[in-house]
Amino acid sequence: MLVVLKVMMKESLIFFALLTIIIVGFLQAFIGMDQVDDNKTVTGFILQAMANAVMQSPDFDGFEKFAPPFGIVLYYIFTFVVMVVLLNILIALYNSAYEDITDNAIDEYMALFSQKTMQFVRAPDENVFIAPFNLIEMFLLILPFEWWMSTARYERLNNFVMGVIYSPLLLITAFIETRQAQRVKHNRRRGEEDEDVVEEWEQMDDDLDFEAEGWTKKVEATKPNVDTDAAVLEIRDVKEQVAELKRLVEGKPEVNGT
Repeated sequence: MLVVLKVMMKESLIFFALLTIIIVGFLQAFIGMDQVDDNKTVTGFILQAMANAVMQSPDFDGFEKFAPPFGIVLYYIFTFVVMVVLLNILIALYNSAYEDITDNAIDEYMALFSQKTMQFVRAPDENVFIAPFNLIEMFLLILPFEWWMSTARYERLNNFVMGVIYSPLLLITAFIETRQAQRVKHNRRRGEEDEDVVEEWEQMDDDLDFEAEGWTKKVEATKPNVDTDAAVLEIRDVKEQVAELKRLVEGKPEVNGT
């Protein structure tokens, strides 16, 4: 759903670009007619009427005075273009975007997942403040200090702030890991397993048989071969196809002595 919304928002830019061009063009025409009629006080009325047309509530009263009969005719044309043409274009763009995404749902999701993963793995910031501590970095470090402080002093300041912020979390983590390490040592001295906790997926080992259900073959068939170059794999595939074709040709019975 996130991928669909992202693509739809991009497609909306086309709709809003066309809407802006049409509004600017018709606004110039209405203002030009207003100047011909020597009435410079109804610009607000023109903008409000055009906004009402965009919001599906056109107001046709008042345009009879704009260089009749061209004012009301032009407003009819503007209303038709906005309410019928542009709206159908927006619906078509959304429909096309939705169909494209749903047809390639898995590929789109994996692309978005990879993008997010690489974004967080390759953090552009050397001093990584996790949310919501990034607000501290932005308002209490970057804005007041980064622009004038030297790089070495600013780095020491960041290290000090991160030490103060993360020290409670690190102490709690160290305490939990120390208790777990002591439990592991105690179990090893008694000759038992390192962990006594049985996870949910470990409890289901006896209930699932991946080989009998065919999952093992499916995984092996879809597993990519990262040890061999892709070109070599394609050449092997072509050789297998040629060998299969050769066997079919050699095994075909002769017709009319040929």
